Amino acid sequence: MHDNFRIWTVGILTAVLTAGCSDDNNSPTQPDPAAIGPVVTQMTDTAAFEANPTFSPDGLWIYYESDASGNMDIYRMSAVGGASEQLTTDPAFDSYPHLSPTGTSMVFESERSGTKSIWILDVDQPGAQPIQLTDDDGDDGSPNWSPDGSWISFESSRSKEAGSDLYLIPAGGGELVQLSTTGLCIYNRTSDWSPDGQTLVFESSINGSSALYTIPRTGGDFTLLTPLAGYQGHPSWSPDGEEIIFESTITAVSELYIIATSGGKVLPVTIHGGYWPEWSPDGDRLVYGVMVGEQSNIWVLEVDW
Repeated sequence: MHDNFRIWTVGILTAVLTAGCSDDNNSPTQPDPAAIGPVVTQMTDTAAFEANPTFSPDGLWIYYESDASGNMDIYRMSAVGGASEQLTTDPAFDSYPHLSPTGTSMVFESERSGTKSIWILDVDQPGAQPIQLTDDDGDDGSPNWSPDGSWISFESSRSKEAGSDLYLIPAGGGELVQLSTTGLCIYNRTSDWSPDGQTLVFESSINGSSALYTIPRTGGDFTLLTPLAGYQGHPSWSPDGEEIIFESTITAVSELYIIATSGGKVLPVTIHGGYWPEWSPDGDRLVYGVMVGEQSNIWVLEVDW
């Protein structure tokens, strides 16, 4: 069932990233064909659309969304492969799971209340019912837990008719903090936390096209990370805080790329397509999706740079 093969990458990735921090040339560096990269493994092989995978904090599980039942719900499977377990069964659209730092709770977005909102499910309690965390007339999505477990970041359209801004809400519920305040039709979304919890990286269209930016967790100015052609989105911060993986259409097809958190050279990671990348807790693997037509499956890439 698993399909193993090799991808091209750069064997001296860390050295190149460091050297690129002072280089103004931000075009992608082509991988060295002589350098054979890490193994990628296809974890699922279904006719379903599977997306937004993420590891559990202990690295033992992969959580993801799938329409295998005819409706988009949340599933999990062992990180070494095997059968999947369906965690949500609501007829509404459930997606974008992320685990609390303890691994006992899962935050996700759902339309089960009529509009897209943020919900939390206790995954340690069989039969537990999700608890609604946000409730407003706008759409709330792409939730992500802070490293200390006290806050959840998410995007919301509640402040404008078109577009979205970034917000924080206490994990136990309470008063929101608005991180970004931008104009109509500006999208700020898919945020991820730095390992120290002090900064968030996210996608924004504030300058006309989607690029990656960072913002302090207390709010403030955006710092541009990827001044590149094409779309860049769905960033994920490495556990050691040194690199960010993301998806981009630099070459027209969405592939995964990596950049140092201080900016600089952008290096390609995949050549067979890539969406929604997330790091494993130990930084040794990446989980992501590969699309073929309207089908998408979950893959894992072993990081050996």
